[in-house]
Amino acid sequence: MKTLSLNMVFGLTIALSIFGFYKLGAFLDVRFGFHPWLTVIFTFIGIWIGGLTGYVMFQKYFNKQEDKNSTVENVSKREQIEAKNYPIIDVTMDQVRQAVRQFSDNLPKGVYRTILAPDDNSIDFNQLATILGGIPSKKYYMSKETYDLFEENEKKIPVEMDMIQKAVDLYVKERKEYPMLQFDPHRRVNIYLLVQEKYLKSEPETQFYITELDGLITHIKPEKRKVKNSSQ
Repeated sequence: MKTLSLNMVFGLTIALSIFGFYKLGAFLDVRFGFHPWLTVIFTFIGIWIGGLTGYVMFQKYFNKQEDKNSTVENVSKREQIEAKNYPIIDVTMDQVRQAVRQFSDNLPKGVYRTILAPDDNSIDFNQLATILGGIPSKKYYMSKETYDLFEENEKKIPVEMDMIQKAVDLYVKERKEYPMLQFDPHRRVNIYLLVQEKYLKSEPETQFYITELDGLITHIKPEKRKVKNSSQ
């Protein structure tokens, strides 16, 4: 969508430039009686200025993207170098969650915490070592769609969660309703419906539920969340 919008802006810029100079040349031709020479000359001037403007906008946009990518890469490389000197430590889920949140707050605008889990949803703790004070002794995993965190024994859940969240989002965008059974008190994601309507290729092993937070999904049953909250 960004590429399409960018192409539309470039095309509109060139088209308006050509049209504007064409109309100016036609006006001057009528005014001074040089038809069609001024129209032709000004049309070519419009093509040249439109092309030049489009080129400048194109260069400015991609240089900005390169600078952003370069900033992220430099931050990542610096933190990885520093992480080599950190000890192996034991951390809790809450400590990891706080470190991820702090890391996210310090990211450049337009860069998201998903850079912490680029491949298999496992968190790259080299980037969090300066915040945690070391490298955790065990792996943790993160959903790239909901940012939920998981331990080693739940590492399949974030992969499935990302897949289901994308399917739910697309379904809601196209159907204007949530893919779940009516009057279901648990608000379970209707996996059968998503598979049947081609939003999913296969069924996940985990049952997911639609929360009331802008359609975000969770793997925790509503009753369990209520019991946990009431106990606190």
